Amino acid sequence: MNTSGLVRFIAVGIVLLLLISVGSYFLFKPSTTMRPNEADINAIYQVVGEFGARLKDVPDSGEASLALLIKERGVGVRVVAGKRVLHTADGRDLAITKGSDGKETVSVSEYEAMYLQDELQAQYDIIRHEMSALTVAGVDSNLKRLITERLYQEFTTYTDVIPGRPLLGSYPDSIRIDSVQKLDGTSYTVKGSIVQMQDPHQDWSGSAGEIPITLTLKKVSGRWLIDDVVRS
Repeated sequence: MNTSGLVRFIAVGIVLLLLISVGSYFLFKPSTTMRPNEADINAIYQVVGEFGARLKDVPDSGEASLALLIKERGVGVRVVAGKRVLHTADGRDLAITKGSDGKETVSVSEYEAMYLQDELQAQYDIIRHEMSALTVAGVDSNLKRLITERLYQEFTTYTDVIPGRPLLGSYPDSIRIDSVQKLDGTSYTVKGSIVQMQDPHQDWSGSAGEIPITLTLKKVSGRWLIDDVVRS
């Protein structure tokens, strides 16, 4: 074999070795997909299932429920004995008068008067705080042991984000899980839907549709807890 042939033979051999090496890498390459653990999946189904079942025992603090409660309590301007008054959250009727600047005011005490619109908003805030307190109590009783400290702080600070039971209409009955995906060794994401039921005290009862939901669960001190809840 001449020199040229020898060089060609060596070059072909090198190329073949490279092809074999690359092929072997892809053939035997370890999977990077995170495989879920069966024990983890069972625990996650249990936590999400209980969370979904307990949502109906947590009072809702959304704007729709707030508006209904304000109306129910009669908070706002009304006419009593021919005079306009502001009915407060604690049941008082404050006479409405006009100040020297022409704006309507109410006397909130013997020595203090407030602009009507400012006091009206203050009365709405009283109702909102009462609702929030009920929601927080519901979270403490039903959800706290199922969620992380981070989510607990979010739920008790922004109570209107909790998919709880409204004063009127359909309410959350359960969560149907559609998929569970492992993110890493200590977290999973769960996609599913909140199954809504119609209030039995209304004209009809039964299923009232579904709301898509995504939950993130994290393992904290050996327990799976819900760390994030996102409604679509």
